[in-house]
Amino acid sequence: MAAFSDNSEIFSNLSSKIINLFLRRTEGNQDIISKTLDDLNSLNYRYPIITNPTEAILLVNQCCSFIPTDDGILVQKYSQLLWNLVRHQNLLIEGKTLTLAIQWCLSGLQTRDKNVILDVLQALDTILRSNINKQIIPVGHVVRELCKFLQSRSEKCTLEITLLVLQCLEACTTISDDQKAGSDLHRPLELCSETFLNHLTKKATDSNDLVTNKILQTCLVGLQNVVLQHPGYLLTELGTILGVIKTFMLLGIKNVDYIIPQKLMPSALSIPEIPSLTREKKGGKLTKQKKHRVSGTQKKGKPNACEHDTTSGGYVPATTLLDYNSDSGVGGVNGGNRIKTSDSDFSDSESGKAAKIHHIKTKVRRASLNLLFTVAKNIEKSTMFTYWSSFIPEDSMSGQHNLVTCFLRDPSARNRMTALNVLLLLLTTSKLYLAQAESSDKSTSFTPYSVVLGRMITELHRSLSLTLHEMSIPVLTQALKCYAALVQATPYHRMSSKLMTKVIRNVKPFLYHKDASVQVTALIALGCVLSSEPVLPETTEAMLKSESSKCKQKNDDSLVVDDVDDCASFNDSFEYADFEEPDNAEEDESHGNLGIPWLLKRCLTNLGVEIEETDSSKGAAPVKLESLQILSVMSTKYFEKFILPHLSLIVKALDGALMDSYIDLKLHAGRTVDFIGQAMSKYLSNEDKVIEVPVTQCVHFWKTLLNKSLVDLFQYEENPVLRAVACDCLGSIGPHIFEQLPRDKQILCVTLLFSCTRDGENSVKGAAVRALAICVTYPSLREDTGFVLDTAEAIYRTLKDEHLSVREKASWSLGNLSGALVLSSKESKEAIEEISSEMILKLLKACISGASDNDKVKMNCVRGIGNLLQLVTEEMLKNDPFPDTVEKAFGVLVKCCTTGSNMKVRWNSCYALKNAMQNMHLYKKSYFTNKNWQVPVFNALNELVVSFKNFKVRINAALALSSPKCREHYDNFYYSVWTALLKAMENSGNIEDFNEYKHRDNLVEQICLSLGHLTTFLQVEDLLQLQSTLQLYEDSLKTHMSKVTERLVPEKSTQLSEAVYALNQLEKRKELDENGRQVLERFKIVFQPDI
Repeated sequence: MAAFSDNSEIFSNLSSKIINLFLRRTEGNQDIISKTLDDLNSLNYRYPIITNPTEAILLVNQCCSFIPTDDGILVQKYSQLLWNLVRHQNLLIEGKTLTLAIQWCLSGLQTRDKNVILDVLQALDTILRSNINKQIIPVGHVVRELCKFLQSRSEKCTLEITLLVLQCLEACTTISDDQKAGSDLHRPLELCSETFLNHLTKKATDSNDLVTNKILQTCLVGLQNVVLQHPGYLLTELGTILGVIKTFMLLGIKNVDYIIPQKLMPSALSIPEIPSLTREKKGGKLTKQKKHRVSGTQKKGKPNACEHDTTSGGYVPATTLLDYNSDSGVGGVNGGNRIKTSDSDFSDSESGKAAKIHHIKTKVRRASLNLLFTVAKNIEKSTMFTYWSSFIPEDSMSGQHNLVTCFLRDPSARNRMTALNVLLLLLTTSKLYLAQAESSDKSTSFTPYSVVLGRMITELHRSLSLTLHEMSIPVLTQALKCYAALVQATPYHRMSSKLMTKVIRNVKPFLYHKDASVQVTALIALGCVLSSEPVLPETTEAMLKSESSKCKQKNDDSLVVDDVDDCASFNDSFEYADFEEPDNAEEDESHGNLGIPWLLKRCLTNLGVEIEETDSSKGAAPVKLESLQILSVMSTKYFEKFILPHLSLIVKALDGALMDSYIDLKLHAGRTVDFIGQAMSKYLSNEDKVIEVPVTQCVHFWKTLLNKSLVDLFQYEENPVLRAVACDCLGSIGPHIFEQLPRDKQILCVTLLFSCTRDGENSVKGAAVRALAICVTYPSLREDTGFVLDTAEAIYRTLKDEHLSVREKASWSLGNLSGALVLSSKESKEAIEEISSEMILKLLKACISGASDNDKVKMNCVRGIGNLLQLVTEEMLKNDPFPDTVEKAFGVLVKCCTTGSNMKVRWNSCYALKNAMQNMHLYKKSYFTNKNWQVPVFNALNELVVSFKNFKVRINAALALSSPKCREHYDNFYYSVWTALLKAMENSGNIEDFNEYKHRDNLVEQICLSLGHLTTFLQVEDLLQLQSTLQLYEDSLKTHMSKVTERLVPEKSTQLSEAVYALNQLEKRKELDENGRQVLERFKIVFQPDI
């Protein structure tokens, strides 16, 4: 410590001395200044010396002010001092002193002494890197001066000087956040990029010179910085940059020839349009899985995800630490990290020099791959996909200069991992385009691009299977992630058969690997297999086949090789997982489903269920989490074959996981229970189910969980997510099981849910209300007036909650409750009479109020309005508040269906009008102050059905126009509705948004059915009134009606049959004159084309 103190004192004295010398500025001081600088440089700066930073800054300021840049000796000595102060003492130079120091360095470059220039550049590089993230510097000026220096001395610059100049430029490309927004920095960045590309394309060679390779690495890192800071630059130089990457990502790999960088050209191919990310919200009575909440622990550790398409459904890993899109394997871009590697790390012997060259070439390849990752992440997906053929081979004979060679043959594990991470990004961002891929064995003169894509995908399957020999656990884990992403991106139903089977066989051995991270990624890959759409018979077959004993005995040692350069021989030596082939195929067919699927068995073993005597080991926590995720995805697509026959074993695993001390395991177990419950309820509701399993097995599943483990989740006061998931679980029991549960269990479920509706946590409150709204649809609970009223009160209370997420759930619940009330009213009028008119009025007003809330609340509230208006009786309308409230309700529905950008709100509003207009009591005008509430309703629906851009809204408007049950309910709008529907049919071919094309047939179908409904109300006097309208649209009507009649099944064409019957009855009317008969005949030809 005394030595450090002495050094600090010496530094302080010397600093004061040199500052005083500058202030006096007498002759003969130059020698003293030089000697003082020597003394300062002789200090050991690797240990803390500076005790007074202000004094050190003053020293820098004075030296830059008074040391002339034409004095080579002083410039060199001061540059060394400046480098020591900034690099080793972390001296932060700011403000005017920073500008002065940078300008002094730039001026010092005017000397002709190469050694002095090297020291000045080294000092400048250090200053730029130490301040780049802390203080704004004159980037533009520095870049211009350095580029000018490089151009003026291009022939005289040594490689060492060139390297240092490029390093300074690279330091300038890493800009602080404060400067990113300025477009004035784009030109300096472009100047840097032009310089980098010049050295990478025109001056680059496959050299074993150390400095030359350092120049390549510096330029590649600089280019990556430019792409990050100025992505727009990619639009002008993308092909050139990719050509550089293709050359240097393989530099120095054994037996791979060097190719001169050339500009790459995009493939001429047809790229499908990506649907707009701001998709219109569309309605529909589709049953879909809930999006589960993310636990607090997961939210904290959000990975830096790649932006890619997530709209398509797929497997979601339970372990976010192993998320597909983490940037693991890609070197971070940090301006403070010097890219220079000390040459002292290697010996000076021949082998030491070879090691240096090998090391720097490894870094060049890694920099190229990092640049490729950054380019792919910052360019449009469709643009990047046009360059796929330059990096992804079609087959093993397509050459070596591709990404596959990088991850198979690069001797550096870190580089292989980086290459795999690039492939991972390419796969996750190209799912939409890879969906076009297909396999074809036909030999033709022209190969469709879809077949080319199919070959690429097949080759990627082959190549990734070879990476499973990896010795490095991180690289092996990354390879399995790539395998999983490839599975998600591959349209297996369009590919050659058994490709999926090979994936399963390749991945299966890693379920038994000794490393937990490998087991987890193997489970993720198989989860993606299970999530693949559509479900393939070969997947089910491979999962149900019995496994051989030797698959279990394999450990990771049998799956690796010593030399990655021997990958070419992997095809012959790779040992796949085996499936035992039974001697008798028929026996396998009849008994194959009796055994437990091997993947399910492995998951249950991971969760601690002992199926056989040898199954005694439990998996690590991440393995258990992923095993639960596998059970969840199995329940959604393979419930009947994988889950249902083994419920007794599965409930053991879930019961144990729910009682585990690890909170995340409880959480995922609860979610799995929810998924299985939904699948079970759906299966029991299916009348066409193949396997008849006694309901008692399903009841046993829920009784086991309700005995303790699931109920205990409600006791975790400190963890609201667990309580919310527990509510979700109770909501997924389903009517078939609930009715079979003991009375005490039914009461327990209901009691727990009602208590949670008053929970202080929003997520719990919302989940409880949602679960109650599901329960209210169960027959026994729907008939329980007390339960219905209590549920209504709970929903009403939460609908006024200040938090949007709670109101969303409450509004959905109100829609469900109102639907259950409508169902009860149709089954028994006495049941609905027990619900007070005050409660219905209260709920209706709540819906009207909610219809002015957020769109997510509004879309459910309008649904509730439509249902509740169906419940309004004539007795209710005699009470003063009801007529006004009904008129307001219709006004709200009209407003919601005619305004706003959310299509689901409009769709639901039209459907709500359809429901409301079925109530004949609402047409009795004597009860209403505004006796023409139908005017805005019919006008709105007529306008929507004719010309609205969204076809699903038009479909439901047409549906609503067919809901009045008699002619009188159309009032004066009967003819205008006819005209509107005919115009709508004529306009059905006018499609602005191509996404609407898939709904066109449904629109025409509904219009025809609505016209059939109107036809049933035709009177004699209407025929002449409609004659001109029919004549105008007759041809179009005949064409469409004929197609719809042929297409519709009898069960759906009731309205058309009734229309034909009505026309036949009208023909018998005596008052029908000759003109009327002619018009009637034309109507009959429309509805009976075969006449």
